[in-house]
Amino acid sequence: RDSTERGWGAARRAMGFLTRWLAGKMEDPAKRQADFEKHMTTTMAKCEEMKKNWEQPTKTHRWWTKDRNQLTYKFSLEPMLVNAPGRAQNW
Repeated sequence: RDSTERGWGAARRAMGFLTRWLAGKMEDPAKRQADFEKHMTTTMAKCEEMKKNWEQPTKTHRWWTKDRNQLTYKFSLEPMLVNAPGRAQNW
């Protein structure tokens, strides 16, 4: 044997160690796929629940007829209160 063959043997042993070390750090593909499917299942369930909630009404029936909501609308039209251009009140 000459020195070059011996060097390649050491390199092969080192590569074998690196290969085993890297393989030990990698995820199992089946476990990874199972985790992904579980994540997607829970995400889809949450999305369906959110879509159902979106269909629910956000305000009570005839909420716009209550005085509080009418005043908010009327005050939003007053130019002096919202600093909008327009004729000011004489007070």
